[in-house]
Amino acid sequence: MQTRPIVLLTSFAFSPLCIACNKSQPSPTSAPASHVLPAPVASAAAASPVEPAMHFTAEVVRNEEFQKIFAPKMMFRLEPYTGGDSGWSMRIAPVSDTGGPAIDCIGAVETPLHGDTKVEIEPPQNGATQDPTWKHREFEYVATTSDCKTAWDLMNSANYNSKMSDKEREEAGIKLGQIPTRHGVFTILDAHFAPATGQNEHGTIEWLKCEVDLSGSSPRKTPAQTAKSSPIRALDLKPFIESHLGELDPDLAGLQTDCGDGQKPLQSLAPVLYGDLDGDGQEEAVVEGWSCLSGNGGADFRGVLKVNSDGRLSVLPIESMPKKFKGRDTYADLRGHMVVEIKDGRLCEVYGIYNGSDPNCCPEGGERRFIYRWDGHRFALDDMIDVPPAKGGN
Repeated sequence: MQTRPIVLLTSFAFSPLCIACNKSQPSPTSAPASHVLPAPVASAAAASPVEPAMHFTAEVVRNEEFQKIFAPKMMFRLEPYTGGDSGWSMRIAPVSDTGGPAIDCIGAVETPLHGDTKVEIEPPQNGATQDPTWKHREFEYVATTSDCKTAWDLMNSANYNSKMSDKEREEAGIKLGQIPTRHGVFTILDAHFAPATGQNEHGTIEWLKCEVDLSGSSPRKTPAQTAKSSPIRALDLKPFIESHLGELDPDLAGLQTDCGDGQKPLQSLAPVLYGDLDGDGQEEAVVEGWSCLSGNGGADFRGVLKVNSDGRLSVLPIESMPKKFKGRDTYADLRGHMVVEIKDGRLCEVYGIYNGSDPNCCPEGGERRFIYRWDGHRFALDDMIDVPPAKGGN
């Protein structure tokens, strides 16, 4: 069993460019013009019935782009992954943004901030084409050009501007939460697949038909409405953790017999983190700790606890870490040293990246951040981001 010693995190100055999807996207001119579905030309006669254009169907083939102007100066796009990768990214942007600066009216208000599987259309794992979470995606977006640009700037200021004080970033986040948004729904109606390849282990999507509805209203929660406290803060979590270690980590199910003589299964806990991770308005608790098998002091389990409607605690499941994620080796250059955190309402695991001969205490290659989202059933891995080291190393 892999041990995961905890280390202190170093704050990094994030670039606004990190908000872009980890799949690099081509400009619209890179797709063959004969297959790019042309955006309708807005005219004075056609400008009045804007609302019907917010609900439409689309068809797109692999490695090509779809564009649709659905409101004045606002465009919905399916941008293909580059190279041999199979998939598309959903994006909404001002029409003037086509081929220009990267502004995304979904990414400005959706979390996690480094891409989201809700807007990444990829071949489903294990051929699960009927999985509702693959066929049906819902998201928030900013509906006007001016609001989108404002939201994009505020999002970057609140999350990535290292020159701003904590108070200034907090104020930017409050302003961002006050910008009105709309609700979008993306539904896959049909798709044609080709067999798996070395680059696309789950196969390739050769053709996709989808339905897009951008007409939904969605009053957003302001910071005053988000959960600031919940019953879970008043509970002593340690007894529950001691009796549910096997639920938090199946490898720890036999600790009563695996621990040495006189050793307690639960050695210690890190400070508990609290946040609304499943979007129900109540806080959950993120726990991390050391069992009798944690070796030289490395934390070897973590989990999310929730208070149910009957007042009892339960463990919310977390997807097991895959060996590969979007074609990348998840464990490359890692040696453990995990720490958990809550960032923008999402569960994150952070590891130091080692450059070959780095001593075990001091990874010099930056951070690898694994970001999870609650999909209604479990915390699913949503993104994997490598953050370069701060100037002068970690």
